[in-house]
Amino acid sequence: MNRRGFLVLAGLAGWAVTSGCGATDAAAGHPERLPGLADPDRRRVAEAVISTFENSTIELPYAAAHRLDDGRGITAGRAGFTSGTHDLLLVVQRYAATAGNDTAVSRYLPALRAIDTKVADGGDGSSTKGLDGFEDAWRTTSQTDPRLNAAQDAVYDDLYFRPGMDRARRTGQTTALGQLVILDTAVQHGLGSPDGLDALIRQTNAKAEGAEPVAWLRTFLQVRRADLENPVDEETTEVWRESIPRVDTLETLLQQQRFDLDAPLAWTFAGGRFSLPA
Repeated sequence: MNRRGFLVLAGLAGWAVTSGCGATDAAAGHPERLPGLADPDRRRVAEAVISTFENSTIELPYAAAHRLDDGRGITAGRAGFTSGTHDLLLVVQRYAATAGNDTAVSRYLPALRAIDTKVADGGDGSSTKGLDGFEDAWRTTSQTDPRLNAAQDAVYDDLYFRPGMDRARRTGQTTALGQLVILDTAVQHGLGSPDGLDALIRQTNAKAEGAEPVAWLRTFLQVRRADLENPVDEETTEVWRESIPRVDTLETLLQQQRFDLDAPLAWTFAGGRFSLPA
């Protein structure tokens, strides 16, 4: 379950970090020389792992749309875009720019903008006023109009993948596994919130000054676990603690030295078993 704060664009610009990370010489060889998520096959594996965290399936659920009663309205699409955290509005706006304003999904733009404005002014992100029927419209459109799924991909790249890869590069995480850890954190925590990716990176740098990339990554996962155990927003404590198994899975992959994320790959998450064939 995502824990992005409102305005997920926060932190996209002006971000900088000082890291002491250098090259590593781990038992697996030289993991820093392995391909990262710029490789399409490794990106496919990484996004399948994240999808099991978010959706309990290795498939990206473009057509999914639900009301999860988690304070963020409707959750929809491949990255769990929500009506209460701005990014669902961004997807629908991107879709309408190519498909027009008179489609089954585009017609909800006024309602999404109204919710967005109220949340920006301190209002309730759980509101779904004006969104009756949205879930059905979303599912049908995703299954019949590829432009909606393309809009999801574009917003995902803008908000999470490219910023995540920028943070990974700046912290010395050049392997597919290291970049998966950073990307998953961006998807779940967001970027610029008090307990977002940038804040967790700063905490890690303070604890792991001068550490090589693998040791830094290990410390980062410890910092992330501590944040999930004791979140900034105490009202979400139970929900966030339920997502600690994400860290368990990533730590297991690190212990197994699966830096390359080569398929076949098998992993467990919250008692479930998942795998990708070669």
